[in-house]
Amino acid sequence: MTDGSPAAESSLPHRFGANVFSNYVALAVTALSAIVVTPLLLHHLGRSAFGVWVLASTVVAYLELFELGFGGATTKLVAEDAHVRPDQAVRMINTTFFVLVPMGAVALIVGVLIAYFFPHIVHIAPDQHRQVFICVAVLAVGLAVSIPGDTFGGSLAGFQRFDLLSLANASMGIAIAVASVVIVLLGGGIVALAMATTVITVAFQGVRWAMLRHIIPGARIRPRLIDRLRLRAAANISGWFLVYSLLQATLAACDVVIVGIVLGVGPAAVYAVGAKLAKAANLSIDSMTIVFFPYASATMRNKDRDALKDIVIDGVRVTMLVGVLISLLLMVLAGPGIRAWVGPGYDTSAHVLVILALAVGFAAPVRSLGQVLLGSSDLKVLCAVSGVEVLLNFVLSVILAHVIGPIGVAVGTLGGVLLVRLPGLLVIGTRAVNVRISDIVRGGIVPHILPAAACAVVLLAGRSLTGYSFIGAVVNGLAGIVTYLGLYLATGAPPSERERAFSVVKKIGTSRGRGAAGS
Repeated sequence: MTDGSPAAESSLPHRFGANVFSNYVALAVTALSAIVVTPLLLHHLGRSAFGVWVLASTVVAYLELFELGFGGATTKLVAEDAHVRPDQAVRMINTTFFVLVPMGAVALIVGVLIAYFFPHIVHIAPDQHRQVFICVAVLAVGLAVSIPGDTFGGSLAGFQRFDLLSLANASMGIAIAVASVVIVLLGGGIVALAMATTVITVAFQGVRWAMLRHIIPGARIRPRLIDRLRLRAAANISGWFLVYSLLQATLAACDVVIVGIVLGVGPAAVYAVGAKLAKAANLSIDSMTIVFFPYASATMRNKDRDALKDIVIDGVRVTMLVGVLISLLLMVLAGPGIRAWVGPGYDTSAHVLVILALAVGFAAPVRSLGQVLLGSSDLKVLCAVSGVEVLLNFVLSVILAHVIGPIGVAVGTLGGVLLVRLPGLLVIGTRAVNVRISDIVRGGIVPHILPAAACAVVLLAGRSLTGYSFIGAVVNGLAGIVTYLGLYLATGAPPSERERAFSVVKKIGTSRGRGAAGS
């Protein structure tokens, strides 16, 4: 896209379709694994042991903070050199790997200390202290190894090979799920689960490294390849990546915590039902927008900063396609969807979901812009906006929780998006990448007005006919999706995107025709 008009050519990242599709496949595999494995673990381990397993996994995951933001820095710096200076990319990989080896050792020491105190913190019976200690310590080993090993995953992202990274992640998730099912069916406990999880996690660090060597033949991990200049460049931005990650983690987790502290455990459970669906929506959008991070890094280093303008506009347009559609589906189908999922009596959860879905929709225009800012080294802008959003979200949520209950916390989240993130990134973020707001509106937002309006009409009309029927909700949702996509391709998509869509449909039709002929 060159002039901000939807009729112009698209400037989306290379391998955009393959990368986004593979990210969605990995996300679906992870979700399906959780759906299948969780009830089996709960049934065979028992509530107490399952609770210990979940808490241990959650606590150990926080050791990833010892990565100190070098993961994001590596992705950015590798992306800058990946396809033009591969020797420098190899030096960056080696530099990060050897810097994070001692950090992994520190994480392991802290993990063992956590393992020692963990049984006392969660009030485990004395006769179970030993196995709980071993479980947490073994999980800490896997996490400690993954800290330097994540260099390989970050480098795959830097080379814009999310297809390979997602393949590795999905395969690892399947392997862990299968191992977990086999272990509990054979009568194994949390120690066996921890050992299997750790072995598989460590093994797949090798798989990622093998994938990376496939991309860079002859690449080696050698201390002599450490580059002090590369280390200095990574250190200069790693702290900002760490701050940004902490702020995003706070935004993702603080709502349920606030409900629990202010209103109690019961309302927190009700809030969590709606929040889980909203979180899944955000993850699905992030699976698309993350590909703009290394693309923006490579563009910033090897082209002109003005080239970011086209990336931002096209990024907004394709992100709106997913974000607005998901937001509409969640808002209109919240009631019947939640009733079908968890049964009646969760009307408050549906109201929470409607408000959080609004937040998802209003945040959609700036989600890809945030990834472009990450790639273009404008981390201070992102951290400043995110910091103000966290503060306002917290204040509004606490106040409104006292006034209108769990729904007030959701309103606080929506307020943070409407009052800080959306205007902040549109005003400050667009200046950082030298793009006018009017160009974003014309090229990224306007193409979705007619499809969104028509989709909303179809969903609302279908809702009045189907009520709380689950089958009706599914049919209604499919009708809304077809309406949105059809009108977008007809009126809003640039020619290149329209041609890609028709090409995919044609290939599907051809493959079906061949299958029918061969049967």
